[in-house]
Amino acid sequence: MRALLIGILATACGGDSPGTPPTDASEAGSESAPIDATPPARLVAYISGGADIAWYAVDNTTGALTRTGSIAAFQTGASFLAVHGAHLYAVTSGNRVGAYAIDPASGALTFLNDVASAGTGPTHVSVDATGTTAFVANYGNGNIGVFPIQPTGRLATATQTITAGANAHQILTDPSNKFVLVPCLGVNRVMQYTFAAGTLTANATPFLATAAGAGPRHLAFAPDGTHAYLINELDSTLQALAFDTTTGRLTSLQTITTRATGATGTNTTAEVFVHPSGKFVYGSNRGDDNIAIFSIDPTTRMLALVGHRSTQGMRPRNFGLDPAGKFLYAANQASNTVVPFAIDPTTGMLAPTAASISVPTPQYVGIYALP
Repeated sequence: MRALLIGILATACGGDSPGTPPTDASEAGSESAPIDATPPARLVAYISGGADIAWYAVDNTTGALTRTGSIAAFQTGASFLAVHGAHLYAVTSGNRVGAYAIDPASGALTFLNDVASAGTGPTHVSVDATGTTAFVANYGNGNIGVFPIQPTGRLATATQTITAGANAHQILTDPSNKFVLVPCLGVNRVMQYTFAAGTLTANATPFLATAAGAGPRHLAFAPDGTHAYLINELDSTLQALAFDTTTGRLTSLQTITTRATGATGTNTTAEVFVHPSGKFVYGSNRGDDNIAIFSIDPTTRMLALVGHRSTQGMRPRNFGLDPAGKFLYAANQASNTVVPFAIDPTTGMLAPTAASISVPTPQYVGIYALP
């Protein structure tokens, strides 16, 4: 879900077609046999570095990425991206958030406009389920901003600015689109808001507190909408959370390390994703430079470590899954590569597939289905 991160557009289409229907009646066996004529989803990958945003064709079978175009970022320092429908939104280190139109045939971007991010050091942007509101979390001063989206996809200036807490690192709606959550690394809290008529209001229980020094960074919802998983940057932990869909409040169920037994040296975590099947959670370790893989208990929704997979690079700040959950793409910020991995649907484990691609300081990779 999240946002996420992978994006609203990503959930709109499925993965590969189960197969091509036979053309000969004898092969079909029966004229009344059901035929699935759904074509494979056409996927596009968006990857941001410092200077530009590039788009890539995605091979549904191998996971390979082929660069098809790029556009200079409206300001240097483009980082996190968000997609909804035919539009993409990006934040930059210059305290701005920008809007782009997406060509539905190719995935190519056309710049529309940009506005002030309502704070300093914007680090995350997301879009609500209706596509009418964008949200920005500003790491520098802890502000979050609410931005109406015009029918053209252009951004209006912020209609609401709230100081959520030091080092606000992410902002996202829950699956019902009635609540908004903001992990704030610097105060070890996940702030909780209600969302209605384009306005945020502090929840009656305004935050979930994490352990002192945990540094909550990103959160991802499970497909059931009643559970979420929070990755804590500073103490390298992952938390399983229950989410009350009536009150919009989180409750911690479990905290587990993201590091392998015996791991040494400095490590911080970065990104977290729940597999579309709801069976697995993935989190990235920077320092150990791997993806931690966890299974989800179908009854308790708590986590068990499955294993780790090297990202074949350094400092995987971000990674993304394709909409069908067949592939994971690790963005190694310090070694300038994006590496594709195939996901085992039974175990959740990762195996290298296709060739890595060279990208200067990749900070975001998202895979989306085109209409």
